[in-house]
Amino acid sequence: MVYELMRVLVRICTSIYFKRIVAAGLEKLPDGGPTIIVANHPNTLIDPLLIAAAVKQRIGFVANAGIFSNRALAAFFRYFHVIPIFRKKDVAPGDKPDNTQAFAQCHAYLAQGGTFPIFPEGSSYYEINLREIKTGTARIALSYDGPGELRIAPIALDYSDAIQFRSMVRVTAGKPMAVSAYREAYQRNEVEAVEALTADIRKALAKKLPWTTGKDQEDLLIKAHTFTTYATPAADLHEDPQRSLFVRKQLADALHRLRETRPELYQRTSARLLAFFDALSADRLTPGFYTHAFQQRSFLALCVGYLAELLLLAPIYLFGSITNYLPYILPSLVFKASRLDIEYKAPVQMIVGLILFPLFYALEAWAFHNFIDQRTWTNLLFLLALPVAGYASMWYWTQLRRFARILRFRFAVPEERKREMLHERDALLEAMMEARKSL
Repeated sequence: MVYELMRVLVRICTSIYFKRIVAAGLEKLPDGGPTIIVANHPNTLIDPLLIAAAVKQRIGFVANAGIFSNRALAAFFRYFHVIPIFRKKDVAPGDKPDNTQAFAQCHAYLAQGGTFPIFPEGSSYYEINLREIKTGTARIALSYDGPGELRIAPIALDYSDAIQFRSMVRVTAGKPMAVSAYREAYQRNEVEAVEALTADIRKALAKKLPWTTGKDQEDLLIKAHTFTTYATPAADLHEDPQRSLFVRKQLADALHRLRETRPELYQRTSARLLAFFDALSADRLTPGFYTHAFQQRSFLALCVGYLAELLLLAPIYLFGSITNYLPYILPSLVFKASRLDIEYKAPVQMIVGLILFPLFYALEAWAFHNFIDQRTWTNLLFLLALPVAGYASMWYWTQLRRFARILRFRFAVPEERKREMLHERDALLEAMMEARKSL
């Protein structure tokens, strides 16, 4: 009962925090255990929460032993079947982690038909990459000798921006792997079988995920993905997140092949693309200003439309800003004050927001009832208006910033500069078409 209530709460929180959660292939997942779910790990606590919300059955968890240092938290984690795993950083320098008991707990949970996720990269890092896969998952799976057909189900978590509020994420399940297929090899040579299963786990995740070789290539991939909206509207995250993230995966693969087969074209096109985005940044503009769709729109019609929206919705924006600003901004301030790694930004903001928004709404409703209007129906309307006005304020602020950029583009950017950017856009499109043909 408690688990189901928590799962409902998690689904509500993640659906509020993320603008869109796109699920694909979940029908491939087994309805029950024994099952080990393997996933990449770019977003600390958010990753297991998304998996728990996505799968049908109740799941346990495997987590680093450090979180069990607090007794109260340890009791909480045990209730939710969290199994502690010791890493090198969790033991004294020079000591070797002993996970014999942890493996036994995993096997006992699987023997009961249990399902739990493991993040075989070991640690969480904010990057578009699939890091080295540790062998622990394969060793747990191959040493299991309990009842049932043990399966390993891969789930790929692909975030448009793992730490950004109102970003998007794609949760993609792959075909489960039967551990029994590796049993015979495990009996002949344990080490080789573990390495083979570990390699296959990585391949299963890599099929669904984009990957880069460093921050420079990650930056290039993000900008190349943004630029492809010129030639491929499906790459626009806001139009079709599922298709867009799939396009990003294809683009990442293409960049790797291009660097290997046409290094001179890769370097030349990369340099021009980065220079194009540097120019956009200097003008404080977005790529959308140099699309054909925007270039063909009437400046007067745009101004009239934006001014009408902004004037009509100004009272709602003011109301939403006054009633929502503090609970909106405080989670970010709490994260900054915590000095935690960037990977913890999303979970900290979500948890703090989960506490602050209901608290502030309750205080505001109390103040409205006691000082403004005591009628029940007006109090209910006021309470319902708080989150609606909050969302409206975010949308209004986005529209206001877009309108400011339109005015800057129209009056602050010289016409010669615009012509140069359009010429560079066309040259980049030709280079990308050449690269596509060569692949």
